[in-house]
Amino acid sequence: MKLLVIMTGGTIGSSFDGESVNVNETASTPVIEQYQKEHTDISFEITAPLNILSESVEAEDLEMLWQALYDVDFDRYDGVIITCGSDTLAYLSSFVGLLFAHRPIALVCANKILTAEDSNGYENFSAAVGILRQGMREVFVPYRNSDGVMYIHLATELREADYKDDFQSLYTPYAIFDGGIRENTSPLCHDFPEGIFDEEHPLKLKEKVAVISPYPLLDYDTVDITSSKAVLHLSYHSGTLNADKAKRLMEKAGNKPVFLAPIKKNAKPYKTTSDMICAGMIPLFDISPECAYMKLTLAVNQQKMSVDKIMGC
Repeated sequence: MKLLVIMTGGTIGSSFDGESVNVNETASTPVIEQYQKEHTDISFEITAPLNILSESVEAEDLEMLWQALYDVDFDRYDGVIITCGSDTLAYLSSFVGLLFAHRPIALVCANKILTAEDSNGYENFSAAVGILRQGMREVFVPYRNSDGVMYIHLATELREADYKDDFQSLYTPYAIFDGGIRENTSPLCHDFPEGIFDEEHPLKLKEKVAVISPYPLLDYDTVDITSSKAVLHLSYHSGTLNADKAKRLMEKAGNKPVFLAPIKKNAKPYKTTSDMICAGMIPLFDISPECAYMKLTLAVNQQKMSVDKIMGC
């Protein structure tokens, strides 16, 4: 078995220098060396196009990661493992999951640096290899939560971690992994049209998306969306928002598309939600805020299809 490991930094690629945790070019290498000592039937090829803490990710970093994955000859490998940070993992996994759907790719992070006794980095890495061994053909994230269970999350369903460093999926994890893939559920499908970005039209993230998160007393007069190509308005957990005030945003948006997420497709909508849809907000059903943001960002940075059509894929 041969795997390609793409290192990008993050906690799994960091060390403690006595004052703070920061990326270290060799910090994540021991996880591969340890695995090879225990499994001699596998080889790894390593590349490191990025070396950043994930909270510092910029457009050029995502462009570089896209290029690195676009250049991969998947016929040469049994799978690809991306080691990365946990803070923006839900965004990064959605980015990869949308652009490289149905490829054997795992994104692996750690809750703490690898030298910490309670780090789950090695377990997450080992699970990624084990899942790829079983023929997984989706982009996924293996992660051991504080309950000791190794969950398998599909990349486009992952949510941000909570304060316990635990990750959840939008609804339920795809499966658990205990040496085998167990209790798997029917996945949601959030693909991006293939062929949008290629050698002739490489990914360039020049256009921006404004994201608005609702909270009590939000003053829409202070919200500036002039430099954004589109708007993503997040909702409360019931798919709601203050419709009376949000209508001010629609006036400011003009012809810019304004999307609303997440909305549960089969739930009865509240009046505030219905009012905003009637006012022109476009609902995005059964999609996480992180995935909705990454999909919309990709959509506004291409010229082959309308943004509305891509977001309805």
